[in-house]
Amino acid sequence: MTDPGLIDGRYRLVRPLGRGAMGVVYEAEDENLRRRVALKKLSAVGGMWAGDEALRRFNREAEALARIDHPGVVSLYDSGLHGDVPYFVMQIVDGVDLATLVEAGALTSGAACAVGLGMAQALAAAHEAGVLHRDVKPTNVGITRQGSVVMHDFGLARLAGESAITRTGVMMGTPQFMAPEVIMGAAPGPTADLYGLGVCLHFMLTGNLPFGPGAEVGAVVDIALGAGVRPLSTGLFPFEPGKLALLVDQLCAREAFARPQTAAETARLLEPFVEDGGRSALADLVAANVRDTAVRQAHESPPRNCAPAESGPEYDWDENVLPNQRVRRRDEFRPLTLSTKTRRLVLSSMTPQNAASRQREAVSLVLRGELQEAAQMLSSITQVCLSSLGPHHPTTLTGQFWQAVCLARLGAGPEALELFSRVNRHTDHRGNDGHD
Repeated sequence: MTDPGLIDGRYRLVRPLGRGAMGVVYEAEDENLRRRVALKKLSAVGGMWAGDEALRRFNREAEALARIDHPGVVSLYDSGLHGDVPYFVMQIVDGVDLATLVEAGALTSGAACAVGLGMAQALAAAHEAGVLHRDVKPTNVGITRQGSVVMHDFGLARLAGESAITRTGVMMGTPQFMAPEVIMGAAPGPTADLYGLGVCLHFMLTGNLPFGPGAEVGAVVDIALGAGVRPLSTGLFPFEPGKLALLVDQLCAREAFARPQTAAETARLLEPFVEDGGRSALADLVAANVRDTAVRQAHESPPRNCAPAESGPEYDWDENVLPNQRVRRRDEFRPLTLSTKTRRLVLSSMTPQNAASRQREAVSLVLRGELQEAAQMLSSITQVCLSSLGPHHPTTLTGQFWQAVCLARLGAGPEALELFSRVNRHTDHRGNDGHD
């Protein structure tokens, strides 16, 4: 008998990773191959795009991924219908996105150029396959724990030879990283993606958004079409002017003809700036970020209210708002993160009854070495158990024990020992009270 909890009899949803007006992305378990995947389901009914238009854009994203075969682009595994709801299945990228990595500050030039080179190589493969990304920005760039760069979210992709899917008066993309010619309504070309790459490099090297973190959309557009991105080569930044600064300035040029014309050319220009060990430096940064996040999650207090978070738009603009009236959303280029809205979604779907089952899944992740995902899941489970079952309950203590194991394996030795000690104190307390 088919398990009704499986998508297409095969994919079991584990937790939401992000959601928007058009789709929801879940971490899922492929029961056939016993591997973790990302599964995206179409969910828009009356959002920014409705009916056939939403379906066309959803299918275009799947087609774009299917065309590209490159380690720097997230892989498409499968697609289908669950009832009448389309879905597709992708590689799940372990690590962090570029925006998260830069939260701690600017990257070294070697690490930044290693990311830029990975992005350029991925875009070269996409462009060769006839796919324009059209939404190159830090949240769409994943950095794995091995220091590899993987680009994802081709939801705004344009395929060669096909007309655009858009509506009059709707701006597609994120203005902080959108090429000026696209803002003005011109058809995007490969150099528009390279502009986004250049702005990402500017962001990595300075640690700041090019037009300021609180800039209103209208002001961003005015600057992008006017003065443009402030050049690195002016010496106004704590960054030594030189050939790298000139290359970044060329990529961020207002006029498309002034930029490098292909992603392959951009990759060749970036290669001399990638220091030996640049990928290792990236891997170290990701490892530190994952470790620090796990430590922070292990010390979070149980939430008083686990109500589901409101979903945020996957794409940028309300069709009923005119371009000159749009207001910048908070965290415009970071609509959802696991540490905020999505974590509340995870918590809202968990109960004490299913916590033990989820805990077994998390332990399996620990034993397979998938520590980042295990730490996130155990943190959510433990918070629910602390709130609903109390600190002395066996399920709570077991969750905290495996949290400590995760911390130890992620390199957070002192924090792991502290958590082990906490578990031991509660275990001793239970013994003294005559409990099993």
